[in-house]
Amino acid sequence: MNEYSMKDIKAIKENIEHEQDIVKEMSTILGHLKTVNDLEKSGYKINKEEKKLLEYTLSSLENQLRIINNSLPEIVKELSLFKEAPSKKKTKEKKVVSFKYNAPIMHKKEATITVKKSQKSKFIKELSLTDSTIDKLKKKYSFLDIHKREEQYKKPSTYAKLSNKLFSEVSRKLVKKGYFVNMNRELRKANLPFLSHTYVSMSFLTSLISFFVAFLILIFLLFFTFPSLATPSESIIIRFLKFFWIPIITPIALFFIMVYYPSAEKKAIARKINQELPFITIHMAAIAGSNIEPTNIFTIIISGKEYPFTRREIKKVLNQINLYGYDLVSALRASAGLTSSEKLSELFSGFATTITSGGDLEAFLSKRADSLIFDFKTESEKATRMAETFMDIYISVVIAAPMILTLLLVMMSISPALSIGLSLQATNILMLMAIALINIVFLVFLHLRQTSV
Repeated sequence: MNEYSMKDIKAIKENIEHEQDIVKEMSTILGHLKTVNDLEKSGYKINKEEKKLLEYTLSSLENQLRIINNSLPEIVKELSLFKEAPSKKKTKEKKVVSFKYNAPIMHKKEATITVKKSQKSKFIKELSLTDSTIDKLKKKYSFLDIHKREEQYKKPSTYAKLSNKLFSEVSRKLVKKGYFVNMNRELRKANLPFLSHTYVSMSFLTSLISFFVAFLILIFLLFFTFPSLATPSESIIIRFLKFFWIPIITPIALFFIMVYYPSAEKKAIARKINQELPFITIHMAAIAGSNIEPTNIFTIIISGKEYPFTRREIKKVLNQINLYGYDLVSALRASAGLTSSEKLSELFSGFATTITSGGDLEAFLSKRADSLIFDFKTESEKATRMAETFMDIYISVVIAAPMILTLLLVMMSISPALSIGLSLQATNILMLMAIALINIVFLVFLHLRQTSV
């Protein structure tokens, strides 16, 4: 095979790669354009400029694909499997031309394409127009950027890989024996992107690292004396007996914290979803009132950013439809068992039942929204009454109690019989530290209560 044939084969390969990227872009834009058209047919207000931009971009990509396809037969004609004998005749002029250009569609700074000479100028024009419109669409709608989306899901966790290398066999055996039965379900409900054995391996690695850190702390405490912790006269053995528990308790505690974390994260996500659910249900009921196709209700919801936590759960439904080929009812029932919120699970199940029975979606969503709003108001009233109770406790504990305690301490410092051996200055410092600690505890507690309602 001669040098020219190798170049022609390379040109064919580059053209096919470019066509694949064009088809990916067209598939994504077609899907979004279909959603926009369905919304328009249902009477839903849409952005006309967005629709024109999508149609214009799709048309330009089709023209590029057509030009590349027309050039392939000419490139194939140039192929020769054998080296031609030298000839004095003038070499036949090629009908195709290769050139380099910036290729945002192919996610490259520079790419090579081969087209017919007669269509080169037209192709360059289509390229410049398409690249500018696609850039505008991707800046406005990040989910249209296929390459970014692929990169987002392809990035592995280095910590998880290292954990699997060290503890994969041990964690798999423990999972098979049933020591972490609910771990996989908890991880999925908490939206943590790990398998159960991988997460257990990460817990082991975290415990191992904490052991070495705690051991270094123990060594430090053995050879460096602090007046509040040890006296200079104490021997190394006595200090070791005082602090030997640190490298034992620390890794064990961290391991159990890691194992419990998915459950705690699941509960936190459930609280956030329950806060968003009344308003998202009202939104869905309003969309259903326009007699739109049920799947598009979820598509419209995830296109906004008003409900970040519920949006993730709805994405699970759409992924099962678009990636695994489930129908909407099957996707809703499957997702109902994977969400951390019981209320959202009930909404998904009721939605699926209403579709199956041919019921009125708008009526179902409206009644469900009323029920959720009532629960939300009830929880808010409970939180308000509880806040008032905590305010009374705070006034009693942080304002009145320190004043009374200060008077008692002053009296104790004056009377030799009641003296506790502390100066007035030391007593004041202790009181200030106690008040600061009580304030911190109250702030943390109130923050936790606020996020739970």
